[in-house]
Amino acid sequence: MFDLSKILREEYDKKNTITSQSLVEMIEEMMGALSNPREGYAVITEKSPREVEIRGNSRSDEVTVIRRPTIKITELWGKTENGDREIMESLMNNIGGSTIQEKVKSVNEFLDEQAPPPGEGDISKIMSYLIFLDTFASIINDYGASVSGFLFEAFLAALMGGTSIQIDDPQQVGAAAGSLPIEDVQLAIRRGEAADPEIVPYSLKVLRKNGAVHGSFKNIVDYFLDPAERRKTDSIIYLIVIKDADKNPESSSGFGDWNGKLKFYEFEITRDNFMQLIGTPTPVPIYDYLPVTITRASRQTTEKKPAHIRDWPRFKTIDGGEIADGTVIPKGTEVLRIQNTGRTENVIKGSAAKLYSPEQYTAVTGRFADAPDIDRQVFAALQDTKGYRTEKQWSIGHGVYTERQYWKGDINLDPEVLKARAEDYTQSLNASIVAIFNALGDLSENINSYFIGAKDQNRKEIGTLAKENANTLKREVNATIKS
Repeated sequence: MFDLSKILREEYDKKNTITSQSLVEMIEEMMGALSNPREGYAVITEKSPREVEIRGNSRSDEVTVIRRPTIKITELWGKTENGDREIMESLMNNIGGSTIQEKVKSVNEFLDEQAPPPGEGDISKIMSYLIFLDTFASIINDYGASVSGFLFEAFLAALMGGTSIQIDDPQQVGAAAGSLPIEDVQLAIRRGEAADPEIVPYSLKVLRKNGAVHGSFKNIVDYFLDPAERRKTDSIIYLIVIKDADKNPESSSGFGDWNGKLKFYEFEITRDNFMQLIGTPTPVPIYDYLPVTITRASRQTTEKKPAHIRDWPRFKTIDGGEIADGTVIPKGTEVLRIQNTGRTENVIKGSAAKLYSPEQYTAVTGRFADAPDIDRQVFAALQDTKGYRTEKQWSIGHGVYTERQYWKGDINLDPEVLKARAEDYTQSLNASIVAIFNALGDLSENINSYFIGAKDQNRKEIGTLAKENANTLKREVNATIKS
């Protein structure tokens, strides 16, 4: 879209006042861009249903709602030193916190706290948080899964700012030949009392409720074997964002559509904890035949579950002999009964069975246990596994990453919640500031409609509205912005 607000600021900086002629010049500049659009420019010709739902009307009988600028969502946010990144980063600088968890907490404080009294609101803070919420909701809700994930990476890089970047080329991190980077972004994170931020590799996953985390086993092994300096660290953090949903027994998944809530989880993988997280064996209860006395007459059958003892005979004679199926065993008879011993054994099954054979798992864990330090040479034992050789996918289920220690907070992006908070915070702003942004939004919309979307019979009416918007904008800017 055209950044009319940026043009307005530049014009004011030059002349310290906005005249009718200067507004006409702005419009001509925009029209020139229409006939020769720059790469990446998007012209908004109409509001999306989501914009209408969240932003409401510019004015109503009960409340004035500020028209936030519609931010051009672009992958350029993930790169440094470009205009789109600079604009977005300047907005996101007002979002408090230096880590993902702190950012989530800051957004929730904005959503939960009471808006300041009328005329006392901080326009910079309020606009930044509202634009953050609008933009994040659009990225998560208005795009398909792959596009949403890609844009989220760029958005997160701009949010953390500084030297944070999106990784979309193996050359950016010096990935080993034949391997793709597993990090989606490198984020500038300031932890604790550290004076300077550290660059931390992150892999991002936006998943449905109870979704599993997947990745290439070969690529993640290569990541921990690759000593390239541009990889920054010997660990990788997975940021999992879950689109929460309410239960719905009629759906195939057992859950309904997204309810607007996002749940954030983070876990870190290192060479030391790799085998505990990637392809870890499943603890399976150990069953055995133990002596019991039959308390009432029982018929011999086979067990139906669990799966690993299915079809085993339920009873044997006290000396271990077979009892024919269907035999009725009298009360008081001493027999052996198959039952849970209360002990477990680790079994390579499910996704782990795709990565290692039992022998390979034993060999790798044994080598790890014998080494004083799991360095790259020790870790290279994983190259001999079938998961690496055949490039299988690893998987971590929701039961692992949703453990309490990994939870970083929730954000509610429900449209009604966002609209209500926008109305509350609008009341705290100076009325002239609200009028400026609303006139700016109306002017931009009517100019686009006049030159692009209007039919001939409506063009004059829309042009008149644009002139009225321009006059309102001129009046409110000159009344509010003093030299």
